[in-house]
Amino acid sequence: MSAWQEVRDLVTVRETKALADRVIALTEAERAEVAKRLPGFLTEMRDTAMQMARDGERGHDLGDEDPWLAWERRRTVRDALAEFGTALRIAGAGTISGPAAAAAWLTRRELYPEWAPAPGPAEVIRVLVTRPAEWQADVAARLAGKIRRAGDDRIAPLVLALLRASGITPPAHDTLVVAWLTGEAADDDPLLGPLLPRIFDAEGAGRALREERLTPSPTRWLSLIRRLLDAGRVSRAELLDGCVSRFLRGGDAADLRFFVRLHELVDPAPQEAAERARDYLRLLPAAPGPVAELALAQINRCGPHDDADVREAIEALTFRPEAKLARAGLTLLDREVRRRPARAGELAPALVTALAHTSDDVRRRAVRIALRHAAAFGGDAKPIADAVPLLPADLGRELAAVFGGEVAAERTPEPFTPAPLPVFPEPGPFPPPAVDRTARALYGWQACEQWLAGFVERVGGDRAGLRETLVPAFEDYSPHLYDMERWLDPDAWIAAMAKEVIAPGSDPGVPDPEPVDPWAGSSFSVSVSAVPPDEPDDHEHGPDGHTAPENTAPENEGDDDAEDGAAPEPAFGRLPEHVREEIFRQIRELGVSAERVAAMRDGLPVPPPDPGEPNFSVWITHFGFGPLFGEPEEPDPAVEFRRRARLPEPAHVSPPHMFLLHRLSEIYRALREGTLPPVLLATPTVTTGHLDPGVLVDRLELCAAAGAEPLPADLQQALLRLPRGAHPAAAERAARVGSQAASAIATWLARGGLPDPEAGLKWGYVEGAQEHLFEERDPVHVEQVHVEQVRLVPVLRAEPTGHSLIDELLREPSKWRWDDHGYAMGWWPSILPSHREVVSVNYLPHLLYQWNQPGVYPAYLEAVTDADGPLGDATALIVAYFLAARRPDPVPLLLRMASRGALDTEAVGRQLALLIRRTWFELRPVLASLREAAHQGAHEQVWEILRTLLPGLLPSAGERPAVAHTEAVTFAADVAAWVGARGEIPAVSAHAATGRASRGSRFARECARLRDLLAG
Repeated sequence: MSAWQEVRDLVTVRETKALADRVIALTEAERAEVAKRLPGFLTEMRDTAMQMARDGERGHDLGDEDPWLAWERRRTVRDALAEFGTALRIAGAGTISGPAAAAAWLTRRELYPEWAPAPGPAEVIRVLVTRPAEWQADVAARLAGKIRRAGDDRIAPLVLALLRASGITPPAHDTLVVAWLTGEAADDDPLLGPLLPRIFDAEGAGRALREERLTPSPTRWLSLIRRLLDAGRVSRAELLDGCVSRFLRGGDAADLRFFVRLHELVDPAPQEAAERARDYLRLLPAAPGPVAELALAQINRCGPHDDADVREAIEALTFRPEAKLARAGLTLLDREVRRRPARAGELAPALVTALAHTSDDVRRRAVRIALRHAAAFGGDAKPIADAVPLLPADLGRELAAVFGGEVAAERTPEPFTPAPLPVFPEPGPFPPPAVDRTARALYGWQACEQWLAGFVERVGGDRAGLRETLVPAFEDYSPHLYDMERWLDPDAWIAAMAKEVIAPGSDPGVPDPEPVDPWAGSSFSVSVSAVPPDEPDDHEHGPDGHTAPENTAPENEGDDDAEDGAAPEPAFGRLPEHVREEIFRQIRELGVSAERVAAMRDGLPVPPPDPGEPNFSVWITHFGFGPLFGEPEEPDPAVEFRRRARLPEPAHVSPPHMFLLHRLSEIYRALREGTLPPVLLATPTVTTGHLDPGVLVDRLELCAAAGAEPLPADLQQALLRLPRGAHPAAAERAARVGSQAASAIATWLARGGLPDPEAGLKWGYVEGAQEHLFEERDPVHVEQVHVEQVRLVPVLRAEPTGHSLIDELLREPSKWRWDDHGYAMGWWPSILPSHREVVSVNYLPHLLYQWNQPGVYPAYLEAVTDADGPLGDATALIVAYFLAARRPDPVPLLLRMASRGALDTEAVGRQLALLIRRTWFELRPVLASLREAAHQGAHEQVWEILRTLLPGLLPSAGERPAVAHTEAVTFAADVAAWVGARGEIPAVSAHAATGRASRGSRFARECARLRDLLAG
């Protein structure tokens, strides 16, 4: 057999180790022959895979050039070739002579899985390192140049493994360094020496390391570098110089974060800092804030400095936009003027820069320094006087009194003209029944309810005319409808109803499930042992076997207890065949005759044993999910009903959705069985979903006159759509109808309907794989409770009503969502139009994490607003979410709720504070929404929201106020002035007392302004 044939056969069977051994042993002539044949072999494999893909397409009804079919064909070919990718790469690595051609072969995309990770390169590397060193270096450089992104698992692991195995100096390529950094950090990595110094120059290295941290303990790369530093394998000077040079190159704060932490890890001594003082000075004017802070700290610890350096530092710092750094520059300026007043003149430009700073706190500090050293700055009064107009009026007056200058005009309050709340139209009458819409025009719950009402009325009155109406819209609609196991969309049920009228009996029903293997997932251990003739046997004899405790089953040969005349059965007939064969094998080994074993196996009469032939006992140890023997469990009738009715399990969908599906299912079932009533009870009479009690009784009377009993789910939906309160007149009319349904409705109308359930929410979180409630336990690590850990826990408790579907609807929703939760959410307000908070509670699981999931939208809450019933924290949190997300504009919704008196401002403010403190939402979008709403007429409601928001939002003990806190208090003070608010907010007063208004921070001054406004 030729070398090529051997290599081909090994590639075909994918014996990678044997293939690598054979390729390494090839002669030069054999290498050339294999390299020559490889491209043609790959083409042959590709053609074979393409033909197999085309063979698999036979019978499809798509054109040969269909885009989906072409994509599927390409994917099939790619997957087929990738199965042989490692073997083909091994063959090419050991035989292709040109470095460029070898690198191209090793990186061919079709030799790698498209979606799965690339296989390990160990055998490819074992072959590559046998090639000449110069060839390896050339291939490594070419491979490295092909890396376009660090996460490319097709090339990067191969290059890094080759560099480690060969000892080749890594080529200069930034992405190679980044790819190395994204791998494991090992002390014995041979690439540490050549690649670690390159992290300071490689573009993207800082981005790859941005998640490295020193606290609470160093992460992998920082920990490794600290070990190298302690062992003397890397020098402090090398690391410090690398960090400083990286800072000087510039970049954003996130990309420099790792180098700041590395510099902190090294912790330069004063002498080391002094050697780099000029570089630290160069970082002060424009480096990102964390880098500038680091540079300032090093400058402060390595003094003394000459006058020029001090001046440069002060000018750079006061120019910084960050208030913290600008304040640090003013501190240096103050210290220097105190020490040497004669230098005030040359430092005056830096003071003027601070006077024009955007931070109110920096400006005030600059004014205090100017006044404190007025004598020293006296000779340079003009630049300071020129800066006076840039200051607020109160500061400008203080400075102008000493240095002169024109004081800016007083800040006038934001002009505000109260506007009336917009008036929104009241909900109108529900549109009349209609079935003349196309399937695709049935958008929204109202259109579907109209269609259902018209459909049921015409089925009994004009079925032929209804069929003519439905054929154009539904005959060819949803051709795969009956192939679906469950119908989750209302559209599917409507299509099924239409098709049943068009072609009665066309629904074949849900097929029976495939037989279940009772032994699937089970494992068995068989033990056959001889039983001495004189040993008592407590076990029942017989070929069928019996189950013993602890999943252990004894089997004893013999049929002494068989009833006379009973037909024998195969021994162990209820066990899987492979288990039976193992039993028979062990029986034969024990010495039982082949004739007797064959009779047991086939269920024939078993001959008597030969003299000396042993009796035996069979024990079976069984591990599985079901019992070893016994009849299969009967399916749960409710589960089987739902399966045949194409309904999901209740836990797999949201409660309002399940309630809706029950109603649609019963209409379809009654249509097929010919038991539809002449009218649906629950069709609304108002666009909110409400149902007039008198109209409901009219429909009851119509059903009674036709001798038809209303459908149960439709009746229960009608009960929930009644207006709140008792309706005695309608109750009396219903009681006179005399039907069972009328009696239930009369009782409901008389007693005032459904009592308001307890509805609301609790805030929870996941920490350490455990669920907790905030009200019971604060997080141990607050900063670790982030986006995917906060949970909203719905609260819903209702007294049983005696109506099964209503009681199921009022079960507490899960705080988790999965499967098909969140369908048909636009219907939910119309299902419970008199209990708005219950609807909002059901929306909670879908509120926070909406990416790639059904979400809650303002239109849903508009429907809740227009409905009736109490509102609480669940609705308030949804409002808070829309205010914080501003997607889409929440202001019209807020105005609508305020106009209808449906805005619980206290709850909204409270939930807003929790939402901002406990999730990723920020305050500024909230303030923007509230400001806009206040200008459009909701100023009083906005103030009430702010009054409740501030106590939960403002910094607590140990927290520093942020700019957003100052903006919130400033806005609250403005709104308080607009509405003439009164009444102390203790949290605001406490912050106002942190310092005198003239000297405290802007936050404290704004708190004092609000406090004073509220005091009158």
